[in-house]
Amino acid sequence: MVSLKEDYEKLCKKYKLPKYEDLDNEFELLYVTKLEEIKFPLRFIRRRINDKIAWFCNMLQTILQPNPGSLISLEESKFFSDNEREKIINLLKDLMFIERESLVLDIESDEKKDVEFVNKVLGKWNSIKKDIIYFSEVLRKGWKEELKKEEKEHYFG
Repeated sequence: MVSLKEDYEKLCKKYKLPKYEDLDNEFELLYVTKLEEIKFPLRFIRRRINDKIAWFCNMLQTILQPNPGSLISLEESKFFSDNEREKIINLLKDLMFIERESLVLDIESDEKKDVEFVNKVLGKWNSIKKDIIYFSEVLRKGWKEELKKEEKEHYFG
C-alpha cells in the first residue's frame, strides 16, 4: 500500500509543488487513521485545504451575520469595530473565491489545475493565516472582557 505522502512526492517530481510537510502542517492532510487508497492525491489534498477554508468562511460569516438563536454568535459579533468588520468582509471574499474555485475543480477534475490551486493557496496562506489569527485574538480578548465584566458584577465586597 502506497501512502498519500509517497503519492504526493511522486507528483512533486512531476510538478512544482510545496513540500508535503508544509501542507500537512497547515491543513492536517490525513485526519483519518486508516486509509486503504487515495486514488487522486492532489484532489484529496485540495479538498482538505478547502475544508479548512470553508470552516473559516463559516466562522467569519457568523461574526458578520450572527444567528439570532445563538448567544455565542450574538455576543461575538459585538467584539468587532466597523473597521474590523470591513476587513472581515474582504477576507471572506478572498476565502470564498478560493472555496468556489475548489468547487469548480471538483467538477473539472484536472490534475494541473489542482497543482495551480495548491500552489496558489499555500502562497497566500501566510497572509490569510495572519488575518485569521488577528480575528481569533479579537474573539479571545472579547470573551476575556466578558469574564471580567461578570467578575465585577458578582463582587460583593
